[in-house]
Amino acid sequence: MKTIALILLYLSLPLFIFWGGWFEWWVALPPTLVLGYFLFTFCKSSEIHLRSTISSIEITPLSACLLLALFWTYFAGVGGFRPQHFDYYKHNLIFNNLVRYQWPVRYADGSYLCYYHAYYLPPALLARWVGGMSYVHYFTFGWTWLGLGLLFTVLYRLNGWKLVFLFLFFNSPEAILLIYDAFKSSHFLHFLKDFWQNDHTVELIKSPGGLLFHSHVDAFVATPQHALPAWLSTAVLLKLWKEKSKAPLTFLPFALVVFLLYWSPLVAIGFLGLAFYLSFVQKTLVLSSFSSAFRLLFFVTLLAYPALIFYAGHVPSNEVSSWWWSFFTTRKDTVFLVVFIVLEISTWAVLIGMGYKNQTIFKRDFNLLLCTLFILLGLTLYRYGHFNDLARRASLPALMVICWGVSTLSFKKPWMIFTLVLCAVLPLKQQLRWFSAQPYSVIADKEIKDFTPYSIHYLSKYHPDSFDVTAQYLGKADASYLHYFAPHVLPKPKEVTRAFYYWKSAFQLKDYEKTALRRYGIQRLYVKFFDVDWDISTRQAVPKAAIRFFENPSLEVIPTVFITNRTLEKLSWGGVDELSKKIAEKVQNLNPFPLGEVQIDCDWSLATRAKYFRLLTQLKKNLPDSTGLSATIRLHQIKFYRTTGVPPVERGMLMYYNMDDWKNIKTENSILDLNVAGRYADYVSAYPLPLDVVLPVFRWAVVYRNGRFLRFVNHLTHKQLQSHPFFIKSPLPNAYTVVQNGTFLEIPVRRGDLFRVEESTLENLKISTQTLAQEIQNRKVTFALYHLDSLNLTYYAVPTARVFLPQGKGVQDPIQQLFQTFR
Repeated sequence: MKTIALILLYLSLPLFIFWGGWFEWWVALPPTLVLGYFLFTFCKSSEIHLRSTISSIEITPLSACLLLALFWTYFAGVGGFRPQHFDYYKHNLIFNNLVRYQWPVRYADGSYLCYYHAYYLPPALLARWVGGMSYVHYFTFGWTWLGLGLLFTVLYRLNGWKLVFLFLFFNSPEAILLIYDAFKSSHFLHFLKDFWQNDHTVELIKSPGGLLFHSHVDAFVATPQHALPAWLSTAVLLKLWKEKSKAPLTFLPFALVVFLLYWSPLVAIGFLGLAFYLSFVQKTLVLSSFSSAFRLLFFVTLLAYPALIFYAGHVPSNEVSSWWWSFFTTRKDTVFLVVFIVLEISTWAVLIGMGYKNQTIFKRDFNLLLCTLFILLGLTLYRYGHFNDLARRASLPALMVICWGVSTLSFKKPWMIFTLVLCAVLPLKQQLRWFSAQPYSVIADKEIKDFTPYSIHYLSKYHPDSFDVTAQYLGKADASYLHYFAPHVLPKPKEVTRAFYYWKSAFQLKDYEKTALRRYGIQRLYVKFFDVDWDISTRQAVPKAAIRFFENPSLEVIPTVFITNRTLEKLSWGGVDELSKKIAEKVQNLNPFPLGEVQIDCDWSLATRAKYFRLLTQLKKNLPDSTGLSATIRLHQIKFYRTTGVPPVERGMLMYYNMDDWKNIKTENSILDLNVAGRYADYVSAYPLPLDVVLPVFRWAVVYRNGRFLRFVNHLTHKQLQSHPFFIKSPLPNAYTVVQNGTFLEIPVRRGDLFRVEESTLENLKISTQTLAQEIQNRKVTFALYHLDSLNLTYYAVPTARVFLPQGKGVQDPIQQLFQTFR
């Protein structure tokens, strides 16, 4: 009973977390008290004591069970220490969002994460407590290993190693069809090679997501959130069934149904029939007693109502659902359904019937097994979900019971052994492939931390043009759950200052730019006043490209000074103090307005860090007392700030662009690459300076000759190169190859030159904006775009003359969307 109690605690823990973190206290308190009382009553009535003793006889098999569970968990890819199944795109996104977002998880469009995420909650909570994304994969691995270890322990105690190993290789007898495929093949060795390399899951009815019962190994590697609770709950019932326990079975089967409602509602459907049957046979469900039925209903309602409230807000997902025969297009489909039932159900019925005839299966167990066969038969009649999730998930409890029943048989006849071996072929192949470099035909190539910039909506990238996969995980923005039952601990809104960078040597705005400043409500301009570079001839730091004002700005101006890193490398320590005075004097001479802040832009290195920080310190002293000082911060300086140092300024301006090596010809997009950003974005919230942020709204082409960087060409687009006869598409991403010598846009080009177009797409900008709005912790923040130029802005403008209509009217242009998204 101690193992059963541990399983109940394992299944209960996510419920406590869910109620406490996703509901108001008055909603969470009743089910929490009821579940706590139920667990206490179960342990007390089962005479379970806190002090646990394990006999020396049990140590070896229990250790072996834990070791086997460790092996399975590791090689199945849990935690990302090994290649992961395609379904881990979903798992890793959910883990990521649960760790990074405030609970309940809400997205920029107002929707919320509406999914049965009991499996994900304990690892996510631990990660939120102790270190965020850096630790979640360890907690996921440990949490899954614990559940699997408990399962193997119960299986061993149910029927020894025979049941454990049968569980590992259990599958329906669909591999019988492989014999037909082998005979049909023209070359048997080619068949074996194809069988090893490719997925041979048998779906007789070939509509998308055809009728299928998963093997145990397939269920675990793809959907542990369904498999673990299904197996643990069924193992509890089997243990109590076998021992004819005196434990309080009145509520236990239905408590397990409620647990599964939070873990996997589809599994709960398949488990419900077993719960009713067990209660009926044990005579614990006394429907003739009104008080007993009322207590059971009251108990189940108190535990289940938070889930019902939560799921009621789900976005309509338009799932495929109907009787299976309504999907049949030919008579052959009907034949295939019959064949499926014969293979997947009748084969087990024959084996179970033989066991009952030979008296190796008792009548009591025989009736339970018949019940599971009827459950499986019912699941073959109705389809739900694009991939028929009902049959795949709801069948798990029944198949577990059949696995236990088959383990009690005595396999003496050759045909019985042959059938069992065939059933093990596909699971055996799957587990052998675990030792290969690519254990699954389609592998997830992103770990949990790699999804840092993304919400659950990003999942649609992996199911293009099929169906609205994201809708399966979203709740409506106007759901009653959010308005009345979810905790109203809303983050304080940020005080956002909208800004642009102006990076030209002459300040003279075009009419379009002036209109844009008014349209977007821009309050601040970061204007490059001059550059500081090292002059080789004079051997000193000199200002270059100083700004000239042909008109007075109508809004706040922040003078910005760019300093090359080589200037700091050449500069002497005495020259540092002198340079700080020159910068302060020149900024004040050029600045015709009140000086509120000065910003220094420099990509310092470890070698120049000390000089740069000294320069900033001295510059602050040379500026008026009321003038603030800020510095630009690159992404690598965010992640490794303990090494690169934190500049001695009041604020940092995070440059969320130019994040990859533009000199490298294999780089995809050096301006804004979300895969690169994902390696750093999670560290933004921990940076010890208040941060502002600037995103890119510019584009260029990087030109290479003979594999080496040649020049930049500003404002160039894919369309210009695609339509020009000088260019053909290159195998390299976003790149085009010059096919003849000539002149392009007044630029001389040679055959073989490579142009790589780099831009910031609106989609990537929106994702970046949402990420940074959440990651930056300071309330007062400047959100800027680089840089103010009519060519940059018109590139993003919607194709309509109504772009600059008053806010809320007409078509909202993309730049406005970016500013409104950051909040």
